[in-house]
Amino acid sequence: MRRIIYRSIAAPDLDQAAMFHLLYRARLANQARGLTGVLLRSDDRLLQVLEGPTWKLSAAFEAIRRDPRHLHVEVLDERSIPQAAFPESPMRYFDGRRIGKVAEFLDGQPAGAVPAAVETVVRNFFISAFVVPREVSPSLR
Repeated sequence: MRRIIYRSIAAPDLDQAAMFHLLYRARLANQARGLTGVLLRSDDRLLQVLEGPTWKLSAAFEAIRRDPRHLHVEVLDERSIPQAAFPESPMRYFDGRRIGKVAEFLDGQPAGAVPAAVETVVRNFFISAFVVPREVSPSLR
C-alpha cells in the first residue's frame, strides 16, 4: 500500500460544475481500483492525499499528471504505508467554504488512523490559503 500527497493548480476552466463532474468520475474510478483519499480545493489550489495498492495508485497518479485540469502538479510526499488513513473515502472533497468540516472529518477518523504528517499538510493547506497574497503567481504557491 502506498500514499501520495500532491498539490496542483486547477485549470481556469475547472469551475464548480466541472469540479463536481471530476469528483463523480474519480469516486467511481477510485472505488473500482481500491483507492481512497481526500481532495481539497481553495480557490485555484488543489491538494490531494491519495492511497491504495502501489501499482493502481501509480497508474491513477500518472493519469492525474497528464490531466489538463491539473497544472503544476507537485508531489509533496510519497511513501509506503501499512494501512490507509481514509479507508472509507474513495474521494472525500472539501473546498474553501467547508474548512470547519475538514477538522471535523479528520477528528472523526479512528484514533491513530491519520498520521500527524498528513493531518498537518491538510490543515496547513487551508491555513496558507488565507496567508498567500493574491498577487503571487500560481506557480509559486
